[in-house]
Amino acid sequence: MSNAADSYLDLPAGKTVFAEGDAGQTMYLIESGAVDIVLAARGKQPIAQLGPGEFFGEMSMLDDQPRFASAVTSESCRLLRIERTELADLLGQNVGIAIALMRKLAQRHQRCEMLLTDALGEAARLRKKPVLAPSAKPEPEAQPEPERAAPPVPREKASPKPAPPRRAEPPAPPAVAPSRPSCVLRHAQGESFPLDPSISEFLIGRPDPAAGINPEINLSGVDPTRSLSRRHAKLVRQGQLYFVREEAGTVNGTFVNNVRVTTGVDVPIKPGDKLRFGAVEVDFATA
Repeated sequence: MSNAADSYLDLPAGKTVFAEGDAGQTMYLIESGAVDIVLAARGKQPIAQLGPGEFFGEMSMLDDQPRFASAVTSESCRLLRIERTELADLLGQNVGIAIALMRKLAQRHQRCEMLLTDALGEAARLRKKPVLAPSAKPEPEAQPEPERAAPPVPREKASPKPAPPRRAEPPAPPAVAPSRPSCVLRHAQGESFPLDPSISEFLIGRPDPAAGINPEINLSGVDPTRSLSRRHAKLVRQGQLYFVREEAGTVNGTFVNNVRVTTGVDVPIKPGDKLRFGAVEVDFATA
């Protein structure tokens, strides 16, 4: 394997890492910064935006195919370059990187399946939409016959004044769907960790860019004793409910109201519960 220092690239913002159609013998792991994946057919709008702990370029390297898109740094970056000849040795030396690689590939595959399902559903909906028939040619209006003068009506028999027309009731406003409650984890030191209502799964732990681990809830700042595992636990949202699930390999335990949870089991939580991940204790509350 090449010298470790030679394997790192420090690039400024706006630098092209590789271009669409290039030969692919190398993949890259982002240690810091951000990279945009750009497809020529889609214009300048990136099809993906990647950050620390994520990798790119692996498809061309594994399949021996030209690059299907370009990779451009959107800010200053430090990248770990991994040649095809070095990959097997790297995975053998660091199982965490192998697991992270498989996990990322599985997530991307799942996302592609979801996008494909949405696209097929939209196509089916458009096929079922009724086609409006072309409007028929309007018939010429019939000329009204001249009105005949009505005989005079005696004063005492004049018809009463017509009643004023009833005012139409205004339509009721459309019902607004209830928004999902926003929740947060609060630490005694005053730090808060909000839970995005649009996300259904949050990894709790400490980051490890070399292994591709970048948790949504990074508690390392309130964990001076490093009691957290890198992939310690997950918060899972199902509808309006939240659950805690301890990840396999967690060393120092996960607790709900001082009761240790079983690894791999979803434990329901509610606002007011106290959660502990290793030595880090937080309150689960509504924002």
